[in-house]
Amino acid sequence: MMIDLASEQPLSWKDKLVGQSSKDDTNGSKGKEDFVILDGDIQKSFVNGVPSITFSDRIHQFLIQGMKNTVILKLLGRNIGFSILQNKLYNLWRPSATLHMLDIENGYFLIKFQNKLDCEKALSEGPWVIFGQYLMVQPWTLSVDPTQAYPRIVMAWIRFPGLPSYLYNHKIITEIGGLVGKVVKLDMNTDSRARGCFFRMAVYVDLDKPLISQILMNS
Repeated sequence: MMIDLASEQPLSWKDKLVGQSSKDDTNGSKGKEDFVILDGDIQKSFVNGVPSITFSDRIHQFLIQGMKNTVILKLLGRNIGFSILQNKLYNLWRPSATLHMLDIENGYFLIKFQNKLDCEKALSEGPWVIFGQYLMVQPWTLSVDPTQAYPRIVMAWIRFPGLPSYLYNHKIITEIGGLVGKVVKLDMNTDSRARGCFFRMAVYVDLDKPLISQILMNS
């Protein structure tokens, strides 16, 4: 991977994501982020005249842990400003603690939650719509590539109209939904059968694969 260096970056990654300078940290988070670099953790060299740096698996795992309760989001079909999006998210999610936001590129934003339940709500509830456009919300992973205009994997809400009511079983519906993509959440109305014919589920869909619009099932 080659990284282009920006000409100026007045704020560090931590300052942008956490929203405060580490000098003003009074919650002990600084100690959690500090770690000891051991011999062999970092290797520096030149590859075809280009400076190269390699980090050990131990360093990578430590840094990945720091991304816990972080999601990446993008408003599909429309660009949105930082402040406007921030206000919309607070109105939509009503988080119990402050959200820390970082705009990256191509309309992607990173959101760091202080509360695990707030993060789970953002991921599992919805769908979220802002200005009539779908707000894609995904867990942050190493495979996230903000250089792409659109993500390859998206979470989508789907329904199975006409599904016989005797199949309204959590495990059975999860198996059926698994034919479309990885099931993230089932609408609770499915279990209560209060609105069974309108049940829905959230699944991860690979946009590089053909769209599944029908499922055959014995009855």
